[in-house]
Amino acid sequence: MLNNIAFKDYKKSGDIHGTVLYPAVMIAPVQKNILNELILENDILSVFDPFHGSGTALYEAMEISPNIHLVGCDINPLANLITKVKLQGVKANVYKDIEKLKSYLADPKYIYPFSFPNMDKWLRKDVFESLKVIRSAIMHIKDDQNRLFFWYMLCDIIRKHSNTRSSTYKLHIKDTDAISRIENKVAENFIAAIEKNADKFMHSSNNFILYKCDVLKKMKTFDNKNFDVSITSPPYGENATTVPYGQFSMLALYTIPQNDLELEGWELENYSIIDSNSMGGINSEENINEYEKSLIKPYLDRISVSKHRKVIRFFSDYFQFLEELCRVTDKYIVLTLGNRTVDRVQINLTDITKTFLERRNFCNVKQAQRDIPIKRTPKVTSVVHQKPVSSMNSEYIIIHKRNF
Repeated sequence: MLNNIAFKDYKKSGDIHGTVLYPAVMIAPVQKNILNELILENDILSVFDPFHGSGTALYEAMEISPNIHLVGCDINPLANLITKVKLQGVKANVYKDIEKLKSYLADPKYIYPFSFPNMDKWLRKDVFESLKVIRSAIMHIKDDQNRLFFWYMLCDIIRKHSNTRSSTYKLHIKDTDAISRIENKVAENFIAAIEKNADKFMHSSNNFILYKCDVLKKMKTFDNKNFDVSITSPPYGENATTVPYGQFSMLALYTIPQNDLELEGWELENYSIIDSNSMGGINSEENINEYEKSLIKPYLDRISVSKHRKVIRFFSDYFQFLEELCRVTDKYIVLTLGNRTVDRVQINLTDITKTFLERRNFCNVKQAQRDIPIKRTPKVTSVVHQKPVSSMNSEYIIIHKRNF
């Protein structure tokens, strides 16, 4: 199942995973190959993804076995919406609703006002006015499934026409000339996108549960050995300095009406709050035992003391996650990992994770390295001690089986 995982020629544009941009997604054919073998050969009835992101693994599991029970968690409400739309699909009347949208855009009946913090910074005025009309049109669609699909398809339109640079997942303002050159084709691009992609959402599952939540808290509510397979790509460091999933999502989250999002009430307070509340974020505690400390000590010894706190904070959460993952998983754990660099020291998250899982009665049965051929993150992410620091260019897939 890990014999050929390069997939250098794979392009998301050909399937459902290319219908929306989301940071650092798992490669669909890799997950499909793994799940195909596990599900078909091991009597797998349930699949759990504790950091489901854009829903790659859960969707691929559904494609392999339509009746399999799927459970996912993510703290990001945009990830929750994206995955929900992929799994529940659209209604057969979606094409009628597309015609309703087109009719409304040609002759808007009522335009709902809305605004959000620093709106003028991130959206040119004419672009904002165009988005306001589309937003109002979508709000008039009564069918919940189709309406959520339209919000899903609007996410890329917002980012494409915003004032943030496309070269990074962070919100990073373009220069004045680049902003002035943005071509306002908001409505045309939106209609083209939904017409082109609606038929990709005709498959659906009636057997899934998605939780918009803090996964560390939610996992504690699950029974022991609750899931046959747990498959995910967990964060490999705190979001603020690795992949800012929350910041990436904020323009869409501020645009989509709150009644169509799963919210706990705090997610829209500022542009960084989702990342701050994510694994290893600034709101995480530093609670780590002696065994866990021994796993990261070789790296801490080489990292400047000023950066110890963020490393410990992340691993405090990460080890809690692994502990719970072992408890709730009955048969297989499949993880896609990256080894990040802190203070020019590469932290081998893969080896640390393998050691932890094996101590918790899960033996490694497969491991593979995959080069990342195309990246949005720059090859050089920062300069430390006057030397460039390269970004991550490989990922590692490990498969562990519970010892019975």
